[in-house]
Amino acid sequence: MGTRQVMLVVLLACVALTVVDGARTLPESVLQLFGVSDKESDSCGPQVSIETPQCSVVEKRDTYELRDYNVKEIWVETLVPNSTFEMASFTGFYRCFNFISGKNSKNMKIEMTGPVHIKPTPDANGYKVAFFVPSRFKSVNDLPTPSDPKVHFYEPEKAVTAVIGPFGGFPTNKDYEAKFEELKKALDKDGLKYNESTVTYAGYSSPFQFKNRKQEVHVDLVSY
Repeated sequence: MGTRQVMLVVLLACVALTVVDGARTLPESVLQLFGVSDKESDSCGPQVSIETPQCSVVEKRDTYELRDYNVKEIWVETLVPNSTFEMASFTGFYRCFNFISGKNSKNMKIEMTGPVHIKPTPDANGYKVAFFVPSRFKSVNDLPTPSDPKVHFYEPEKAVTAVIGPFGGFPTNKDYEAKFEELKKALDKDGLKYNESTVTYAGYSSPFQFKNRKQEVHVDLVSY
């Protein structure tokens, strides 16, 4: 594991511990982030102990699969412009985690979900980081307003998504880019058109998990 990767793990660990305002015991959202939960996700994709977006597998191919995320989703998102992948990952995670930890208009604590999305945003020379909002919230109106004006909600358009993974380790931006190139080559070979601007890095594993880590790369198809 490289120095930058170790730093990112330590930083995320510190975030998870310091946002709890001095509590001696960790709240359920943090425990779920670390995979300490009796609940299993019933969605397709990596099976983890926190809720993930509902989807169905449209087709499995040799190196990737196609998924239909056919249920309306809400995400809490923040843009970190003019930033490296490492610092955007940390800053964006911190903002979104603060929101679910109670820094919102209702001081409401919201359970952790997966995956954490990191989306390259070339126009801003940075990245967007997003958390999936638990499905018990049926609309944005059901959610408290984030205290941080840099955090907001969005609802993605429904699409068939091509997914490569899961793969392990603590990937850097270059690792994710290499996986995306692998996915694009496979899609090009199969004659499937995709919207390259929708590429998203999806991380399902806690920063405290060192074995059997699960990450993916997603991109939406133009049509299928």
